[in-house]
Amino acid sequence: MSAESDSPDTEARPSIKHRLKAWWDGYELEGETVERTGAEASEREKIIINDGPPTVKGWSLSRQQSVVTLFGEGMTRCIPDEVKENLTQPLGINKKLSVAEIGSGLGGFARWVSNEYNAYVTGYDPDQILQDAAIEMTKMAGRSRKVNFFHCDLEKFNPKERSADVVYASEALFPVKNKAGCFAAIYKMLKPSGQFMMSDYMLEGIAQDAPELKDWRSAEPVGAHPIDVQETRNLLTSKGFEVSIAENITAPYKANVLRAFADYAARTGNGEKSGHLHEWILKEGELWMRRIKLMEAGHLKVFRIYARKPVDIR
Repeated sequence: MSAESDSPDTEARPSIKHRLKAWWDGYELEGETVERTGAEASEREKIIINDGPPTVKGWSLSRQQSVVTLFGEGMTRCIPDEVKENLTQPLGINKKLSVAEIGSGLGGFARWVSNEYNAYVTGYDPDQILQDAAIEMTKMAGRSRKVNFFHCDLEKFNPKERSADVVYASEALFPVKNKAGCFAAIYKMLKPSGQFMMSDYMLEGIAQDAPELKDWRSAEPVGAHPIDVQETRNLLTSKGFEVSIAENITAPYKANVLRAFADYAARTGNGEKSGHLHEWILKEGELWMRRIKLMEAGHLKVFRIYARKPVDIR
């Protein structure tokens, strides 16, 4: 279903394509600043200011723009370019390999992979609004030939078997309850000798139902079901994967998040105008600082895991 409805409350609103185009034209892209006339700026403000009070529930256009302001083009999560490189360079991605991203959001990481490695990338995301936006943004970026997106239910993930050489996911699976089923689907999705790289929120030395996690779990917009890192390894192994890396990357992850918010504060302190988005970014900050607080207390960690599907010997 489209992100826009035909109800009386929204029938006068512009289409998602029109709204995204106004948004895209209204912020700096790849370091280039485009001058806008007063009429164009006014039109853009009319389009984006109708999103109601700031919230991290759902993906209004204002929330989309606020996370991009914080984390970069097409990014709903804090994954700087150096982190993208750390996740993808070991995978040997090239134009001959089929690549898939789980939890592709606005498509920024998928477009980066396509640009960086001249690769064909397919993104999967459980949020229809993000998928629609990712498709439009990819068209506007001229990358539709090599990057495409599909809506999916990660609790019942059912991708085409043996359709990918490489699958990666970044902080996309902690909301999933049925991790066993999701890992099994990813295994079937991979070709023999295919590779899976993931980074995600995990536990280590604390129970899933620990009281220290209760408030955070209830405050996460789409829920939170992190499991122990060793349980993650065991689940992957039980589905057929060979797991060779499980690296604790909590410290650099936390540093990157704090740097993103510090950079935003510095830009606004130097006169950059964020308009109505400032309140949205503050609301987003509450979500991220809640996560950081748990990491600082040692209750929540971030791990990078690398797994491979064995060669099919018959």
